[in-house]
Amino acid sequence: MSHAAMGNLAESIEANQRARARRRRSVASNGGWYVVLSIIAFITVFPFLWMLSTSLKGPADLLTSVPPQFIPHDPTLANYEKVLNSLPIPAFFFNSVVVSVAVGGLNVLVAALAAYPLAKMRFPGRDAIFYLLLATLIVPAQLTYIPSFVLAVNVFHYYNSLPALILPNLVSAFNIFLLRQAFRGVPNDLLDAARVDGAGEFRIWRSICIPLVRPSLAAVAIFTFVTSWNDFLWPSLMLHTRDGMTLPVGLAALQGFFSNDARAVAAGVTMTIIPILIFFVIFQRYFVRGLAGAVKG
Repeated sequence: MSHAAMGNLAESIEANQRARARRRRSVASNGGWYVVLSIIAFITVFPFLWMLSTSLKGPADLLTSVPPQFIPHDPTLANYEKVLNSLPIPAFFFNSVVVSVAVGGLNVLVAALAAYPLAKMRFPGRDAIFYLLLATLIVPAQLTYIPSFVLAVNVFHYYNSLPALILPNLVSAFNIFLLRQAFRGVPNDLLDAARVDGAGEFRIWRSICIPLVRPSLAAVAIFTFVTSWNDFLWPSLMLHTRDGMTLPVGLAALQGFFSNDARAVAAGVTMTIIPILIFFVIFQRYFVRGLAGAVKG
């Protein structure tokens, strides 16, 4: 074998060794990250699993014991039946769906209409308006509850009704910011070509921009839906009729009905969380794609 051939063979062997070493380091690094992420995921999911286990425990199962009892020995749905018989859960669920769908849909529409001119149209004061919108994000929502309550009772007269939860939440500055970033990612050449063909701004918004930012629209809808579904403080101020309450507000009554029955309380909380958990699992890919598109824009 010639010296050149031997040199090539040695170089090939060395390259293979380096590649194997890189793969081992990569596997070790990825394995470490998987361990860390698995621990974080377990810590995050554990309270929900404990609540679900508690809601399925019968009278013979201990709530607190050493060692703790994670799996019920006598699983039962009696706790759910007790909650359903004590409170109008179907009415709570219907009200939550109506409010969440309405708030989510209106936020998508209004935020998209507001974000497009801030991203793609030039007019005096555009940047100032955008930065003022961003400035509102630092204002705690609780500071707006007193004037909003006065307006609801004395001006708009929608106190103790579902519109009191929908109209004050027509749009949020965060959603406008998110969609503005998504609209900025749409090529200007595409819009200029549409203008040359005689398309107006509304048609450009509807026919060109909206289809291109659908993942971000889905992210806004999902984020707003989840936030509205879990909202408690403002609905608790506005709603006082039992059949008109949303799930979080209505199920707060569990603390009074079952103050000494942790199993029933856990069942009620589980009934609140499971629908939104299923909703998020189904649409999570749209949420991630929408956020990625907005950040890229």
